[in-house]
Amino acid sequence: MSQLKGLKSKVLAGGLYLTLRNIVAAVLSLVSVLVIARILGPRNYGIATVSIGIFYFLIWTCRLGLNTYLVRQPNLPANGPEQITTFYNTFGILLCFLLWVCAPVVGTWTGQVEVTQALRVLIPAIWLDMMSMVAIAMLERDLKFGPVGLIETVAQLGNYLVSITLVLLQWNYWGPVIGTVFQYALQLVLAYRFYPISWRWRWDWSFLQPALRYGLTYSGADWILHFRALRVPLLVSSLLGVEIAGIIGIANRFADQMSMLRFIVRRMSISVMAKLLESPEATRRAVSQGMAYQALLVGPLCAGFSCFAAWIIPLLFGPEWILSARIFPLIALGTLVSALFDLHASVLYAADHNREVAKVNFGYVGLLWLTGLILLPSAGLWGYGVSELLALPSFWLIHHSFRKFCGAPQYQEALWLVAAAVPPLLAGIWMTPIPAFSIFLLSYSFVFVVSAEVRKIPWELWLAFRRKAAV
Repeated sequence: MSQLKGLKSKVLAGGLYLTLRNIVAAVLSLVSVLVIARILGPRNYGIATVSIGIFYFLIWTCRLGLNTYLVRQPNLPANGPEQITTFYNTFGILLCFLLWVCAPVVGTWTGQVEVTQALRVLIPAIWLDMMSMVAIAMLERDLKFGPVGLIETVAQLGNYLVSITLVLLQWNYWGPVIGTVFQYALQLVLAYRFYPISWRWRWDWSFLQPALRYGLTYSGADWILHFRALRVPLLVSSLLGVEIAGIIGIANRFADQMSMLRFIVRRMSISVMAKLLESPEATRRAVSQGMAYQALLVGPLCAGFSCFAAWIIPLLFGPEWILSARIFPLIALGTLVSALFDLHASVLYAADHNREVAKVNFGYVGLLWLTGLILLPSAGLWGYGVSELLALPSFWLIHHSFRKFCGAPQYQEALWLVAAAVPPLLAGIWMTPIPAFSIFLLSYSFVFVVSAEVRKIPWELWLAFRRKAAV
Protein backbone atom coordinates (compact mmCIF):
# COMPACT_ATOMS: atom_id res chain seq x y z
CA MET A 1 0.00 0.00 0.00
CA SER A 2 2.83 2.41 0.86
CA GLN A 3 4.40 1.61 -2.51
CA LEU A 4 1.16 2.53 -4.29
CA LYS A 5 0.94 5.75 -2.29
CA GLY A 6 4.50 6.61 -3.25
CA LEU A 7 3.73 5.91 -6.88
CA LYS A 8 0.61 8.04 -6.69
CA SER A 9 2.60 10.91 -5.16
CA LYS A 10 5.19 10.71 -7.95
CA VAL A 11 2.46 10.55 -10.58
CA LEU A 12 0.67 13.60 -9.18
CA ALA A 13 3.95 15.51 -8.93
CA GLY A 14 4.87 14.50 -12.46
CA GLY A 15 1.42 15.42 -13.69
CA LEU A 16 1.73 18.87 -12.16
CA TYR A 17 5.17 19.44 -13.71
CA LEU A 18 4.05 18.28 -17.15
CA THR A 19 0.82 20.29 -16.89
CA LEU A 20 2.73 23.48 -16.13
CA ARG A 21 5.18 22.67 -18.91
CA ASN A 22 2.37 22.14 -21.41
CA ILE A 23 0.57 25.32 -20.39
CA VAL A 24 3.76 27.34 -20.88
CA ALA A 25 4.46 25.55 -24.17
CA ALA A 26 0.88 26.12 -25.37
CA VAL A 27 1.05 29.86 -24.72
CA LEU A 28 4.44 30.15 -26.40
CA SER A 29 3.28 27.99 -29.31
CA LEU A 30 0.18 30.10 -29.94
CA VAL A 31 2.22 33.32 -29.85
CA SER A 32 4.72 31.77 -32.26
CA VAL A 33 2.01 30.56 -34.63
CA LEU A 34 0.28 33.95 -34.47
CA VAL A 35 3.40 35.84 -35.55
CA ILE A 36 4.67 33.28 -38.05
CA ALA A 37 1.39 32.43 -39.79
CA ARG A 38 0.27 36.06 -40.02
CA ILE A 39 3.53 37.16 -41.64
CA LEU A 40 4.02 34.12 -43.89
CA GLY A 41 0.46 33.76 -45.16
CA PRO A 42 -1.23 30.46 -46.14
CA ARG A 43 1.22 29.44 -48.90
CA ASN A 44 4.55 29.89 -47.08
CA TYR A 45 3.05 28.62 -43.85
CA GLY A 46 1.73 25.66 -45.85
CA ILE A 47 5.27 24.84 -47.04
CA ALA A 48 6.48 24.92 -43.43
CA THR A 49 3.51 22.79 -42.31
CA VAL A 50 4.15 20.14 -44.98
CA SER A 51 7.92 19.98 -44.36
CA ILE A 52 7.73 19.94 -40.57
CA GLY A 53 4.79 17.53 -40.64
CA ILE A 54 6.83 14.98 -42.60
CA PHE A 55 9.81 15.64 -40.31
CA TYR A 56 7.77 14.82 -37.19
CA PHE A 57 6.51 11.62 -38.79
CA LEU A 58 10.14 10.62 -39.36
CA ILE A 59 11.03 11.59 -35.78
CA TRP A 60 8.35 9.31 -34.33
CA THR A 61 9.21 6.48 -36.71
CA CYS A 62 13.01 6.51 -36.50
CA ARG A 63 13.10 6.08 -32.72
CA LEU A 64 12.11 2.45 -33.40
CA GLY A 65 10.46 2.24 -29.98
CA LEU A 66 13.82 1.86 -28.21
CA ASN A 67 13.20 4.85 -25.95
CA THR A 68 9.95 3.19 -24.82
CA TYR A 69 11.87 -0.05 -24.20
CA LEU A 70 14.16 1.84 -21.83
CA VAL A 71 11.13 3.13 -19.90
CA ARG A 72 9.28 -0.18 -19.74
CA GLN A 73 12.00 -2.85 -19.36
CA PRO A 74 11.84 -4.00 -15.69
CA ASN A 75 15.37 -5.49 -15.58
CA LEU A 76 17.43 -2.99 -17.52
CA PRO A 77 21.19 -3.67 -17.41
CA ALA A 78 23.47 -0.87 -16.31
CA ASN A 79 24.91 -0.41 -19.81
CA GLY A 80 21.47 -0.41 -21.48
CA PRO A 81 21.36 3.37 -22.11
CA GLU A 82 24.89 3.27 -23.54
CA GLN A 83 23.95 0.43 -25.91
CA ILE A 84 20.88 2.26 -27.21
CA THR A 85 22.98 5.42 -27.63
CA THR A 86 25.56 3.46 -29.62
CA PHE A 87 22.91 2.02 -31.91
CA TYR A 88 21.14 5.36 -32.38
CA ASN A 89 24.43 7.09 -33.19
CA THR A 90 25.48 4.73 -35.99
CA PHE A 91 22.01 3.94 -37.32
CA GLY A 92 20.92 7.58 -37.12
CA ILE A 93 23.80 8.90 -39.22
CA LEU A 94 23.27 6.28 -41.95
CA LEU A 95 19.51 6.82 -41.93
CA CYS A 96 19.79 10.59 -42.20
CA PHE A 97 22.07 10.22 -45.22
CA LEU A 98 19.55 7.92 -46.90
CA LEU A 99 16.64 10.28 -46.15
CA TRP A 100 18.62 13.27 -47.47
CA VAL A 101 19.11 11.44 -50.79
CA CYS A 102 15.40 10.50 -51.00
CA ALA A 103 14.04 13.95 -50.07
CA PRO A 104 13.34 15.03 -53.70
CA VAL A 105 10.63 12.35 -53.91
CA VAL A 106 8.56 14.33 -51.41
CA GLY A 107 9.04 17.56 -53.33
CA THR A 108 7.87 15.87 -56.53
CA TRP A 109 4.80 14.41 -54.77
CA THR A 110 3.73 17.75 -53.29
CA GLY A 111 4.68 19.73 -56.40
CA GLN A 112 6.79 22.12 -54.29
CA VAL A 113 10.57 22.08 -54.69
CA GLU A 114 10.78 24.21 -51.53
CA VAL A 115 9.58 21.20 -49.51
CA THR A 116 12.64 19.21 -50.63
CA GLN A 117 14.99 22.00 -49.61
CA ALA A 118 13.35 22.48 -46.21
CA LEU A 119 13.23 18.76 -45.51
CA ARG A 120 16.94 18.34 -46.24
CA VAL A 121 17.74 20.99 -43.62
CA LEU A 122 15.45 19.28 -41.10
CA ILE A 123 16.78 15.73 -41.56
CA PRO A 124 19.92 16.05 -39.33
CA ALA A 125 17.62 16.92 -36.42
CA ILE A 126 16.31 13.34 -36.58
CA TRP A 127 19.71 12.14 -35.33
CA LEU A 128 19.72 14.85 -32.66
CA ASP A 129 16.32 13.64 -31.42
CA MET A 130 17.36 9.99 -31.33
CA MET A 131 20.43 10.78 -29.22
CA SER A 132 18.55 13.01 -26.76
CA MET A 133 15.66 10.57 -26.30
CA VAL A 134 17.88 8.05 -24.49
CA ALA A 135 18.55 10.47 -21.63
CA ILE A 136 14.94 11.68 -21.60
CA ALA A 137 13.66 8.09 -21.49
CA MET A 138 15.85 7.32 -18.48
CA LEU A 139 14.49 10.39 -16.68
CA GLU A 140 10.95 9.23 -17.43
CA ARG A 141 11.82 5.73 -16.23
CA ASP A 142 12.65 7.27 -12.84
CA LEU A 143 9.42 9.36 -13.00
CA LYS A 144 11.54 12.53 -13.01
CA PHE A 145 9.08 14.52 -15.07
CA GLY A 146 10.29 17.84 -13.68
CA PRO A 147 13.61 17.78 -15.56
CA VAL A 148 11.86 16.36 -18.62
CA GLY A 149 9.40 19.26 -18.61
CA LEU A 150 12.22 21.78 -18.16
CA ILE A 151 14.27 20.30 -21.03
CA GLU A 152 11.38 20.34 -23.46
CA THR A 153 10.11 23.77 -22.43
CA VAL A 154 13.51 25.45 -22.81
CA ALA A 155 14.11 23.69 -26.13
CA GLN A 156 10.73 24.79 -27.46
CA LEU A 157 11.33 28.33 -26.26
CA GLY A 158 14.59 28.33 -28.22
CA ASN A 159 12.68 27.18 -31.29
CA TYR A 160 10.11 29.96 -31.03
CA LEU A 161 12.71 32.68 -30.44
CA VAL A 162 14.77 31.62 -33.46
CA SER A 163 11.71 31.06 -35.67
CA ILE A 164 10.09 34.41 -34.90
CA THR A 165 13.37 36.30 -35.26
CA LEU A 166 14.09 34.81 -38.67
CA VAL A 167 10.52 35.33 -39.90
CA LEU A 168 10.68 38.98 -38.86
CA LEU A 169 13.95 39.20 -40.81
CA GLN A 170 12.04 38.02 -43.92
CA TRP A 171 13.48 34.50 -44.04
CA ASN A 172 9.98 33.21 -44.93
CA TYR A 173 9.39 29.49 -44.24
CA TRP A 174 13.07 29.03 -43.34
CA GLY A 175 12.32 30.63 -39.95
CA PRO A 176 10.30 27.73 -38.47
CA VAL A 177 12.50 25.18 -40.27
CA ILE A 178 15.77 26.46 -38.76
CA GLY A 179 14.03 27.04 -35.43
CA THR A 180 13.01 23.38 -35.32
CA VAL A 181 16.60 22.22 -35.93
CA PHE A 182 17.82 24.55 -33.17
CA GLN A 183 15.19 23.10 -30.79
CA TYR A 184 16.52 19.56 -31.13
CA ALA A 185 20.14 20.64 -30.84
CA LEU A 186 19.32 22.45 -27.59
CA GLN A 187 17.25 19.48 -26.39
CA LEU A 188 20.26 17.17 -26.84
CA VAL A 189 22.56 19.47 -24.85
CA LEU A 190 20.07 19.81 -21.99
CA ALA A 191 19.18 16.10 -21.91
CA TYR A 192 22.82 15.12 -21.44
CA ARG A 193 23.19 17.83 -18.83
CA PHE A 194 20.52 16.18 -16.67
CA TYR A 195 21.39 12.55 -17.51
CA PRO A 196 24.93 12.10 -18.89
CA ILE A 197 25.50 8.92 -20.91
CA SER A 198 28.83 7.64 -22.17
CA TRP A 199 29.16 7.09 -25.91
CA ARG A 200 30.46 3.78 -27.20
CA TRP A 201 31.06 2.36 -30.68
CA ARG A 202 30.72 -1.37 -29.91
CA TRP A 203 27.30 -3.05 -29.87
CA ASP A 204 26.17 -5.81 -27.55
CA TRP A 205 23.84 -7.74 -29.85
CA SER A 206 22.56 -9.91 -27.00
CA PHE A 207 21.03 -6.76 -25.50
CA LEU A 208 20.01 -5.00 -28.71
CA GLN A 209 18.22 -7.99 -30.24
CA PRO A 210 15.39 -8.23 -27.65
CA ALA A 211 15.30 -4.44 -27.39
CA LEU A 212 14.79 -4.08 -31.14
CA ARG A 213 12.26 -6.92 -31.18
CA TYR A 214 10.14 -5.14 -28.57
CA GLY A 215 10.78 -1.67 -29.96
CA LEU A 216 9.89 -2.57 -33.55
CA THR A 217 6.68 -4.28 -32.43
CA TYR A 218 5.74 -1.26 -30.35
CA SER A 219 6.81 1.35 -32.89
CA GLY A 220 5.10 -0.61 -35.67
CA ALA A 221 1.74 -0.03 -34.01
CA ASP A 222 2.63 3.59 -33.25
CA TRP A 223 4.01 4.09 -36.77
CA ILE A 224 0.65 3.14 -38.27
CA LEU A 225 -1.10 5.71 -36.07
CA HIS A 226 1.31 8.44 -37.10
CA PHE A 227 0.25 7.98 -40.71
CA ARG A 228 -2.71 10.09 -39.62
CA ALA A 229 -0.39 13.10 -39.40
CA LEU A 230 0.82 12.53 -42.96
CA ARG A 231 -2.59 13.25 -44.48
CA VAL A 232 -1.98 17.01 -44.49
CA PRO A 233 1.62 16.93 -45.86
CA LEU A 234 0.96 14.24 -48.48
CA LEU A 235 -2.77 13.97 -49.18
CA VAL A 236 -4.12 17.49 -48.68
CA SER A 237 -1.12 19.27 -50.22
CA SER A 238 -1.27 17.02 -53.29
CA LEU A 239 -5.06 17.22 -53.86
CA LEU A 240 -5.91 20.72 -52.58
CA GLY A 241 -2.58 22.61 -52.56
CA VAL A 242 -0.22 23.91 -49.89
CA GLU A 243 -2.51 26.86 -49.06
CA ILE A 244 -5.29 24.55 -47.87
CA ALA A 245 -2.64 22.43 -46.11
CA GLY A 246 -1.62 25.57 -44.19
CA ILE A 247 -5.24 26.38 -43.29
CA ILE A 248 -5.85 22.86 -42.00
CA GLY A 249 -2.49 22.99 -40.24
CA ILE A 250 -3.61 25.99 -38.18
CA ALA A 251 -6.87 24.22 -37.23
CA ASN A 252 -4.94 21.10 -36.22
CA ARG A 253 -2.51 23.24 -34.21
CA PHE A 254 -5.36 24.79 -32.24
CA ALA A 255 -6.97 21.38 -31.68
CA ASP A 256 -3.66 20.08 -30.30
CA GLN A 257 -3.27 23.07 -27.99
CA MET A 258 -6.85 22.83 -26.71
CA SER A 259 -6.27 19.14 -25.94
CA MET A 260 -2.75 19.54 -24.51
CA LEU A 261 -3.67 17.86 -21.21
CA ARG A 262 -4.60 14.74 -23.17
CA PHE A 263 -0.97 14.26 -24.13
CA ILE A 264 0.12 14.51 -20.48
CA VAL A 265 -2.15 11.63 -19.49
CA ARG A 266 -1.04 9.59 -22.51
CA ARG A 267 2.65 10.18 -21.86
CA MET A 268 2.55 9.46 -18.13
CA SER A 269 0.50 6.32 -18.68
CA ILE A 270 3.51 4.72 -20.42
CA SER A 271 5.41 4.79 -17.13
CA VAL A 272 2.43 4.09 -14.83
CA MET A 273 0.08 1.55 -16.44
CA ALA A 274 2.56 -1.31 -16.30
CA LYS A 275 2.50 -1.00 -12.51
CA LEU A 276 -1.29 -1.54 -12.34
CA LEU A 277 -1.65 -4.58 -14.58
CA GLU A 278 -1.60 -7.08 -11.72
CA SER A 279 -5.13 -5.99 -10.81
CA PRO A 280 -7.65 -6.00 -13.70
CA GLU A 281 -10.18 -4.25 -11.47
CA ALA A 282 -7.75 -1.43 -10.67
CA THR A 283 -6.89 -1.15 -14.35
CA ARG A 284 -10.55 -0.89 -15.38
CA ARG A 285 -11.19 1.70 -12.69
CA ALA A 286 -8.17 3.76 -13.76
CA VAL A 287 -9.26 3.69 -17.41
CA SER A 288 -12.87 4.55 -16.55
CA GLN A 289 -11.78 7.53 -14.47
CA GLY A 290 -9.15 8.51 -17.03
CA MET A 291 -11.73 8.67 -19.82
CA ALA A 292 -13.95 10.96 -17.76
CA TYR A 293 -10.98 13.16 -16.88
CA GLN A 294 -9.93 13.34 -20.54
CA ALA A 295 -13.46 14.33 -21.58
CA LEU A 296 -13.60 17.04 -18.92
CA LEU A 297 -10.12 18.40 -19.57
CA VAL A 298 -10.38 18.38 -23.38
CA GLY A 299 -14.07 18.87 -24.18
CA PRO A 300 -14.83 22.26 -22.59
CA LEU A 301 -11.64 23.86 -23.95
CA CYS A 302 -12.34 22.67 -27.50
CA ALA A 303 -16.04 23.53 -27.31
CA GLY A 304 -15.41 26.94 -25.77
CA PHE A 305 -12.80 27.85 -28.36
CA SER A 306 -15.09 26.64 -31.15
CA CYS A 307 -17.71 29.18 -30.07
CA PHE A 308 -15.29 32.08 -30.59
CA ALA A 309 -12.98 30.66 -33.29
CA ALA A 310 -14.74 32.46 -36.16
CA TRP A 311 -13.99 35.75 -34.37
CA ILE A 312 -10.58 34.96 -32.82
CA ILE A 313 -8.76 33.39 -35.78
CA PRO A 314 -9.51 36.14 -38.38
CA LEU A 315 -8.76 38.79 -35.75
CA LEU A 316 -5.36 37.31 -34.90
CA PHE A 317 -4.26 35.85 -38.23
CA GLY A 318 -6.23 37.82 -40.81
CA PRO A 319 -9.42 37.21 -42.82
CA GLU A 320 -7.73 34.77 -45.20
CA TRP A 321 -7.60 32.23 -42.34
CA ILE A 322 -11.38 32.12 -41.67
CA LEU A 323 -11.66 28.58 -43.08
CA SER A 324 -9.44 27.36 -40.23
CA ALA A 325 -12.17 28.46 -37.80
CA ARG A 326 -14.87 26.70 -39.84
CA ILE A 327 -13.07 23.35 -39.97
CA PHE A 328 -11.80 23.43 -36.35
CA PRO A 329 -15.01 22.05 -34.69
CA LEU A 330 -14.98 18.85 -36.76
CA ILE A 331 -11.28 18.26 -36.09
CA ALA A 332 -11.77 19.00 -32.38
CA LEU A 333 -14.68 16.56 -32.11
CA GLY A 334 -12.55 13.82 -33.63
CA THR A 335 -9.73 14.70 -31.22
CA LEU A 336 -12.07 14.60 -28.21
CA VAL A 337 -13.52 11.17 -29.01
CA SER A 338 -10.12 9.65 -29.82
CA ALA A 339 -8.75 10.99 -26.50
CA LEU A 340 -11.12 8.71 -24.60
CA PHE A 341 -9.30 5.65 -25.88
CA ASP A 342 -5.72 6.73 -25.16
CA LEU A 343 -5.59 4.75 -21.93
CA HIS A 344 -7.01 1.64 -23.58
CA ALA A 345 -4.00 1.68 -25.88
CA SER A 346 -1.60 2.38 -23.00
CA VAL A 347 -2.84 -0.66 -21.08
CA LEU A 348 -2.51 -2.91 -24.12
CA TYR A 349 0.97 -1.55 -24.83
CA ALA A 350 2.00 -2.12 -21.20
CA ALA A 351 0.71 -5.71 -21.39
CA ASP A 352 2.78 -6.26 -24.58
CA HIS A 353 -0.37 -6.60 -26.73
CA ASN A 354 1.23 -4.41 -29.37
CA ARG A 355 -0.29 -6.32 -32.28
CA GLU A 356 -3.79 -5.65 -30.97
CA VAL A 357 -3.05 -1.92 -30.93
CA ALA A 358 -1.55 -2.17 -34.42
CA LYS A 359 -4.78 -3.70 -35.76
CA VAL A 360 -6.84 -0.92 -34.17
CA ASN A 361 -4.53 1.79 -35.51
CA PHE A 362 -4.61 0.26 -38.98
CA GLY A 363 -8.42 0.32 -38.99
CA TYR A 364 -8.56 3.92 -37.76
CA VAL A 365 -5.89 5.35 -40.04
CA GLY A 366 -7.12 3.28 -42.97
CA LEU A 367 -10.58 4.82 -42.62
CA LEU A 368 -9.07 8.31 -42.36
CA TRP A 369 -7.09 7.89 -45.57
CA LEU A 370 -9.88 6.09 -47.46
CA THR A 371 -12.56 8.65 -46.59
CA GLY A 372 -10.08 11.46 -47.27
CA LEU A 373 -9.26 10.12 -50.72
CA ILE A 374 -12.98 9.87 -51.51
CA LEU A 375 -14.16 13.17 -49.99
CA LEU A 376 -11.28 15.64 -50.53
CA PRO A 377 -11.64 15.88 -54.35
CA SER A 378 -15.41 16.43 -54.15
CA ALA A 379 -15.94 18.20 -50.80
CA GLY A 380 -12.60 19.98 -50.48
CA LEU A 381 -11.79 21.29 -47.02
CA TRP A 382 -15.01 19.91 -45.55
CA GLY A 383 -14.08 16.45 -46.77
CA TYR A 384 -11.13 16.52 -44.38
CA GLY A 385 -13.34 17.34 -41.39
CA VAL A 386 -16.01 14.79 -42.25
CA SER A 387 -13.35 12.08 -42.67
CA GLU A 388 -12.32 12.70 -39.04
CA LEU A 389 -15.85 11.80 -37.91
CA LEU A 390 -16.36 8.85 -40.26
CA ALA A 391 -13.25 7.15 -38.82
CA LEU A 392 -14.47 7.26 -35.19
CA PRO A 393 -16.46 3.97 -35.24
CA SER A 394 -13.13 2.15 -35.61
CA PHE A 395 -12.49 2.73 -31.89
CA TRP A 396 -14.93 -0.08 -31.17
CA LEU A 397 -12.00 -2.37 -32.05
CA ILE A 398 -9.84 -1.12 -29.18
CA HIS A 399 -12.78 -1.40 -26.78
CA HIS A 400 -13.18 -5.02 -27.88
CA SER A 401 -9.46 -5.77 -27.36
CA PHE A 402 -9.42 -4.09 -23.95
CA ARG A 403 -12.56 -5.94 -22.83
CA LYS A 404 -10.98 -9.30 -23.68
CA PHE A 405 -7.94 -8.41 -21.57
CA CYS A 406 -9.36 -6.58 -18.53
CA GLY A 407 -13.14 -6.48 -18.91
CA ALA A 408 -15.27 -3.54 -20.01
CA PRO A 409 -14.67 -0.13 -18.40
CA GLN A 410 -17.47 2.29 -17.51
CA TYR A 411 -18.21 4.82 -20.28
CA GLN A 412 -21.24 6.61 -18.84
CA GLU A 413 -19.56 9.70 -17.34
CA ALA A 414 -17.22 10.16 -20.30
CA LEU A 415 -20.07 9.88 -22.82
CA TRP A 416 -22.14 12.44 -20.91
CA LEU A 417 -19.27 14.92 -21.15
CA VAL A 418 -18.70 14.22 -24.85
CA ALA A 419 -22.41 14.73 -25.47
CA ALA A 420 -22.20 18.10 -23.69
CA ALA A 421 -19.40 19.22 -26.04
CA VAL A 422 -21.13 18.30 -29.30
CA PRO A 423 -23.81 21.10 -29.49
CA PRO A 424 -21.40 24.02 -28.88
CA LEU A 425 -18.78 22.49 -31.20
CA LEU A 426 -21.26 22.29 -34.06
CA ALA A 427 -22.77 25.67 -33.18
CA GLY A 428 -19.34 27.21 -33.71
CA ILE A 429 -19.56 26.36 -37.42
CA TRP A 430 -22.79 28.26 -38.18
CA MET A 431 -23.47 30.66 -35.29
CA THR A 432 -21.93 33.88 -34.09
CA PRO A 433 -19.99 33.74 -30.78
CA ILE A 434 -22.69 34.87 -28.32
CA PRO A 435 -25.44 32.37 -29.36
CA ALA A 436 -22.85 29.61 -29.67
CA PHE A 437 -21.48 30.28 -26.19
CA SER A 438 -25.03 30.33 -24.80
CA ILE A 439 -25.44 26.80 -26.16
CA PHE A 440 -22.13 25.91 -24.49
CA LEU A 441 -23.42 27.06 -21.09
CA LEU A 442 -26.79 25.36 -21.50
CA SER A 443 -25.29 22.08 -22.70
CA TYR A 444 -22.77 21.66 -19.90
CA SER A 445 -25.22 22.93 -17.26
CA PHE A 446 -27.74 20.30 -18.34
CA VAL A 447 -25.20 17.48 -18.06
CA PHE A 448 -23.98 18.57 -14.63
CA VAL A 449 -27.56 18.88 -13.35
CA VAL A 450 -28.67 15.50 -14.70
CA SER A 451 -25.63 13.35 -13.79
CA ALA A 452 -24.47 13.19 -10.18
CA GLU A 453 -21.43 11.14 -11.23
CA VAL A 454 -20.29 13.85 -13.62
CA ARG A 455 -20.55 16.44 -10.84
CA LYS A 456 -18.02 14.43 -8.81
CA ILE A 457 -15.30 14.57 -11.44
CA PRO A 458 -14.15 18.21 -10.95
CA TRP A 459 -14.11 17.62 -7.20
CA GLU A 460 -11.96 14.49 -7.62
CA LEU A 461 -9.48 16.43 -9.74
CA TRP A 462 -9.38 19.23 -7.19
CA LEU A 463 -8.73 16.78 -4.33
CA ALA A 464 -5.95 15.14 -6.33
CA PHE A 465 -4.11 18.44 -6.75
CA ARG A 466 -4.70 19.34 -3.10
CA ARG A 467 -3.16 16.04 -2.02
CA LYS A 468 -0.19 16.83 -4.27
CA ALA A 469 0.17 20.23 -2.62
CA ALA A 470 0.16 18.61 0.81
CA VAL A 471 2.93 16.15 -0.06
